[in-house]
Amino acid sequence: SEDLWEDRIYSCLVISPAGRVISEFTDIKQLLESMRDAIKAHQSLFVAGNILHRDISPNNIIITDPETADGFKGTLIDLDMAKAQNSGPSGARQRTGTIQFMAIEVLRNIDHTYRHDLESFFYVLLWMCGCQSWHNGFSGNKKAPQESVFQRWEIGSFSQIARAKEGDMYVSGLQRIVNEFPEKLDKVKPLCMRIRKILFPYDKNASVNIGTPAGEPDQLYKPIIAAYDEAISEL
Repeated sequence: SEDLWEDRIYSCLVISPAGRVISEFTDIKQLLESMRDAIKAHQSLFVAGNILHRDISPNNIIITDPETADGFKGTLIDLDMAKAQNSGPSGARQRTGTIQFMAIEVLRNIDHTYRHDLESFFYVLLWMCGCQSWHNGFSGNKKAPQESVFQRWEIGSFSQIARAKEGDMYVSGLQRIVNEFPEKLDKVKPLCMRIRKILFPYDKNASVNIGTPAGEPDQLYKPIIAAYDEAISEL
């Protein structure tokens, strides 16, 4: 489109229960439980509500008090970029999301799917462990790496960031990422490797598959949630 302006509607939505952003996590269990329950919220929104969130980022995942949130310890907020499935344009530009957490195909301007949001959840988890945790009391006596792999996720063009992320989703690439975690988060590394295998299986040419598989969404939701459950039980 050659339009210089977008016709958008400003709206405010007040929801309950209140919470705090995921980046304020204080221990590993809290991080994983909040992430898992936010993914469950996304699953319900998409499968039952037929709505795709399309803007998964740390600011939109909140830690909740299970006593006031029907037992849930995390949920999603901010549906400004959300879109009902099989509907017309939402009013937003084609690429939606926060660039550090955008899925590879979204960066390449491919239509947004539920799998892309699950990929964004994975990037949030990696970012929380590899970047945010250094500021949340997990650093010990060490300092965060001065030259981080994560810098490539926020600097450059959409295509450059997409190439960087695709390389990082190979086993060797993800190993470089988890090596930047503070030692206190070593227990999260197997979970990250397991989710990588679910979201980025190798194809017959030994390349990572970044597309959305045909079939029911539960083929991705269920193993990812199960991976979180197992990691939480082992803490």
